[in-house]
Amino acid sequence: MNGRSLMERRAEFVYDAARLAAIASQAPIVPAPWSEREEAFRKQFLNVIERQCGPQRSRSPEALHESWMQSYFAMGWKYGEVYNREGRTHPDLVPYVELGQLERDKDAVFVALCEIARRFIYDLPVLAPPKERKP
Repeated sequence: MNGRSLMERRAEFVYDAARLAAIASQAPIVPAPWSEREEAFRKQFLNVIERQCGPQRSRSPEALHESWMQSYFAMGWKYGEVYNREGRTHPDLVPYVELGQLERDKDAVFVALCEIARRFIYDLPVLAPPKERKP
């Protein structure tokens, strides 16, 4: 499977699907394609997906938003009225209760996508080749 781990496949699925949802909803901020994301982002995102696909997963969009904010702050981002990837400012770095409905909906979609990844993206066991049948 071209060398990608289960968690990498799940992370890319969730990221790309959330990106498509942002495009479809005409969100003011559409994330850059996965292939263009910096290594620090990918690493923290893989950690989120690993947690969300395990027993410690959160079903709360509000809790995940808080976790997202902490991850972004740790990567050097700060609140800014305008999204600026190079300047590391983001208008959604505010408490969940201050988000607009579209952003809250995007957080709920993220929770659902993580659940889809957890339940439906998995590694199939390697099957032994079938035994020859004697006539």
